[in-house]
Amino acid sequence: MIELALPSGDLQTALIAFKNGADGVYFGMRSFSARKGATNFSFEDLAIIRKYALENNKKIYITVNTLIADNNLDKVYALLAKIDFYGCDGIICQDLGVASLIKNCFPRLPLHGSTQLAVHTIEGVKVLQSYGFERVVLSRELSLEEIRKIRIACPDVELKVFIHGALCFGFSGLCMASYQSCNRSANGGACAQICRNYFTLDGTTDSKYYFSMTDLNAGQLIKQLDKMGIDSAKIEGRMKSKEYVASLTRYYRNILDDRDTIEDEEEVKTNFSRTFSTGYFEYKKDRLPLIDSEYSSHRGLLIGDVLYQNDDSIGIRSEYNLHPYDGICIFVPTASGRFVPFAFSLLQFHKDGGYYSISIPETRYNLTGLRVYKTSDSASHEKEIHDRLGKYQRPVDITFTIEKDRLIAQWEDVKIEKEFKTEEAKQKQALHDNLQKIFSEGGEGRFTLNTLKFNNNSEVSNPFLPLSVIKEMRRCFYEEINRLPLMVKPLPIIKSKETPLLPNRSLLSTTYPWNLEGVEVEGFTYYTLPPVTFNEEKLFKTVEDKLKTTINNRIGLNNIGQLNFALKHPEYEYFIDIYLFLSNRYAASFFTTILPNLVGGYLYPEFVNYEEPWPFTPTLCNDYKLPIFISRACFRHDSLSLPCKGCPQKSEFTITNQENSYQVLVKDCLTVVYKN
Repeated sequence: MIELALPSGDLQTALIAFKNGADGVYFGMRSFSARKGATNFSFEDLAIIRKYALENNKKIYITVNTLIADNNLDKVYALLAKIDFYGCDGIICQDLGVASLIKNCFPRLPLHGSTQLAVHTIEGVKVLQSYGFERVVLSRELSLEEIRKIRIACPDVELKVFIHGALCFGFSGLCMASYQSCNRSANGGACAQICRNYFTLDGTTDSKYYFSMTDLNAGQLIKQLDKMGIDSAKIEGRMKSKEYVASLTRYYRNILDDRDTIEDEEEVKTNFSRTFSTGYFEYKKDRLPLIDSEYSSHRGLLIGDVLYQNDDSIGIRSEYNLHPYDGICIFVPTASGRFVPFAFSLLQFHKDGGYYSISIPETRYNLTGLRVYKTSDSASHEKEIHDRLGKYQRPVDITFTIEKDRLIAQWEDVKIEKEFKTEEAKQKQALHDNLQKIFSEGGEGRFTLNTLKFNNNSEVSNPFLPLSVIKEMRRCFYEEINRLPLMVKPLPIIKSKETPLLPNRSLLSTTYPWNLEGVEVEGFTYYTLPPVTFNEEKLFKTVEDKLKTTINNRIGLNNIGQLNFALKHPEYEYFIDIYLFLSNRYAASFFTTILPNLVGGYLYPEFVNYEEPWPFTPTLCNDYKLPIFISRACFRHDSLSLPCKGCPQKSEFTITNQENSYQVLVKDCLTVVYKN
């Protein structure tokens, strides 16, 4: 059965997820996680959850899924070394330099490709698989049919699919909105959620949440994913509450186990829910819009309509039970087209059959006829788990040797010796059992016994060892290995090589940050491939035909799946373009190892400098203005609710937000948004 993987912003949430039926949890440590705002895990937390997972047949996945600048490589390497000590069932990473470090220096950590890598094609999955990734988290923008095709074409790699929670307007990993507007990097774990703001459409009085996506709720569709052989289903929400995680765990666990889910659905909506949709799973023309332009946050559970309003109360009819201190919200329409929430805590009410009379705060709003939602349930509370939980200790294989005049305890390079004159025991001893038992008591340190090998190299067939001597050997041995540093290898050496810079990035493309027509600069014809394509074969055929008409071709790669195209055509030169995340020198080394005809690359645009050594000189592109969004959500259809019938296939709009103006381009259902 498909694995149910839940988010965990802290240790308690992870334990509660497991208690309610999760197969696995994913979480970040307190640095280099794409959810900086979550509590995240300390290494003490990791030791506890690792032991719990091993003892209860559960899985833990750790996110190191931000892009890493050169000046943070030492820190992320130290982090990986500590994680490697405890172990996990997968490291979810976006940075290919980090992936290279894991593969070469920490090979026992399974590599999982983050959704931030924007893997949405067959070739993208195949590339990651060929370079050691055991699992790929697919982009959220794929339909069920597209996922099925990837599964059939890539049967030997694990696939993980996002099934519930917040959808981003910008394509996974490609969003620059937060950085350009607030200098907060989404790929650095500090997204400011610009897409949840409201904007005004030029030429109208409409001021709506044009980029605020509905929340995905796969519901019963998870069974289709299970049937097609998807390995893991991911739920979003490391910033959400314990109650949210618990209710979602129960909801999907009961769906998979064919149990009733009506109460679970109500609980899920109450804990946190925007307008629900099936996202891109059922992507087609004239679908229901994927944008809720009227309201961008938690709506809650619809419980009824306002039947009447007095000065200090309203009346509603509802089949739901209400409790004191429940959260209540009524959404009031405005002239601009948005809703504003009228929210209050339920303090006084009277129930008569299916009717409620509810006291409300003073308000100028006319609430009659408006819908009423329950946004929190005071009776819903997940108790924290206070069971005494042990910490993971790394098991080691110890060899205990008795010589004629000394005792030796050894593990790898750690060796403890004690002078001891061996004598014959007066009666038969279970010496090996005693050694095994005493060395199993490792205390509170980082290590414990796995196996103990006993060698008797003395001249005594039945040696006598006092328990006090064995215990002293154990104490000295564990003291010694607990002093060992975690990081035992230095960072791999990169050979520095100066290479010519690429042209100014603004010369290579105009309206869009990709260019399939080719542009001649300094004797070379430059092509830049699009970071998003849903017809990979057609794209590659188009590029192959274009390249036959020009000479001295150089091709910019903007998605991981395009590496296989480069390997298929070694007759051309290539460079790493802006959307392939050239973030640090180890990412550069990763690409040079794969592509011998690589001539350089553009440093990830949010990084303004780099530190030597590099295998080639990266070209800075800080002056090049990237779009804030590249989206599969069609602004014309999903944001403005216009029909697909009669669509010109190419549209342009202007929107404003406070003092900022934005250009929205729509072509063939793909939306690209620039900040003017």
